[in-house]
Amino acid sequence: MPYLTVEEIESGLSDLEARYPSVCRHIALPHRTYEGRTVTALRIGRHDDDGNRAGVLFLANVHANEWGGSDTALSFASDLLQAWESGTGLSYGGTAFSADDVASIIDLCDLFVVGCVNPDGRAYSQEAPANKDWRKNRRPLNDTDPRIGADINRNFDFLFDIERAFDPSVVDAPTMGSLAPLSDHYQGIGPNSEAESRNIVALLDEHPNIAWMLDIHCTGGQVMRSWGDAPNQSSRPEMTFYNPDFDGVRGTPDVTRYGEYIDPHDESRMSEAVTAIVGAIHGVRDQRYTGVQLFNRPTAGAGLFNPMSGDTIDYAYSRHLVNPDASCVYGLAVEFSLGDDPQPPDDEMQNIIADVSAGMVALCLHARRPVIHTGFEKPPILTPDFRILTGIIDGGPGWVWVNGRPVFVKPPDPRMYELLRRVGEFQVAPELYGPDAVGSQREALQQVVGLAQGLLEEL
Repeated sequence: MPYLTVEEIESGLSDLEARYPSVCRHIALPHRTYEGRTVTALRIGRHDDDGNRAGVLFLANVHANEWGGSDTALSFASDLLQAWESGTGLSYGGTAFSADDVASIIDLCDLFVVGCVNPDGRAYSQEAPANKDWRKNRRPLNDTDPRIGADINRNFDFLFDIERAFDPSVVDAPTMGSLAPLSDHYQGIGPNSEAESRNIVALLDEHPNIAWMLDIHCTGGQVMRSWGDAPNQSSRPEMTFYNPDFDGVRGTPDVTRYGEYIDPHDESRMSEAVTAIVGAIHGVRDQRYTGVQLFNRPTAGAGLFNPMSGDTIDYAYSRHLVNPDASCVYGLAVEFSLGDDPQPPDDEMQNIIADVSAGMVALCLHARRPVIHTGFEKPPILTPDFRILTGIIDGGPGWVWVNGRPVFVKPPDPRMYELLRRVGEFQVAPELYGPDAVGSQREALQQVVGLAQGLLEEL
């Protein structure tokens, strides 16, 4: 089967919404591309309890010539929804997921699938054989300069000022954003300057329950996590991308000179997710993908240490460190295929779709945030009695009893912190894990939603 066109990708997402209306919604992202296209996301999850489940964002076709990412994203969404509707499990080669696994993803996660981040670039790349290696978007530099395109995966607001932030010896590294408009890695005229980048920023802003992101790329057979600008370290918190005292030294492998600080808990969570993805991929047909920190990924023609600026996964994870209103997003990326062809032939691409789809399901299972099942009594009216109904203690969104009424709050709403500051006593029910908990969790959610009808907009 040939690779999907831009129109077929959008049609496929719309068809899934039409077929599964109870759990699918189409989201039009706000920034039209240079050629006037609207980028969309398919949101998969329960319509009720909006925003209280762990969000997982999948990005595909950030780079125009990496066609297989979009085909994989659409296939994954279709497989998951079909298995959910039929009440069956999912199998990809030797990797299998049970019907309870599938049900728990729909019940406990909000999935956001952006089928094609860069539709202008994909359309151009597919237009003629001579264009097949086109990587960037299609916006000219400006009204008077016809040079075309920025690399969307170097355009995000993460260490964008490379000449200031990085050691001079790595500014021209082949994996860094480039200042040259004709380069395949041209970073653009400014951070988040491109419509395609701003759409992802808007999606993260509008949906603070998104806690995980997987960006699908090729090639190399790697599953990557932050950071990409320097080696990781967890002993010197002052060594961080937003500290100007370390400008000019980032990007070399000498961690004693500069290493990017990462919270050990966050690094552990990302590493566990990478391991789960790699394991699921390996089980399909024995493909040995490698889990690696982005900075340390081997890259053809670039060696073993490869600093990067302005990329999706570092931007996603960095947001909460510089903006207290942003939620923490664990950014991951997969480079599909152990070969070096960004557009593998159809039979191999179908195998790759199975590989990566298995990894995507594994990430969803890893990301599930159990909904607390609790028996609760209505607190006395007009008393400052607060009852936590779902897990907002750990920073997630949730329901709170406020003077006799359930109210839904989402961090970082300052009113939530004020409520918690005033709490004298509160109760948190134990969390339930595993497939056997799904039914009771769904029942609890229905109870909460029934109590809170009409109050979702209170805060």
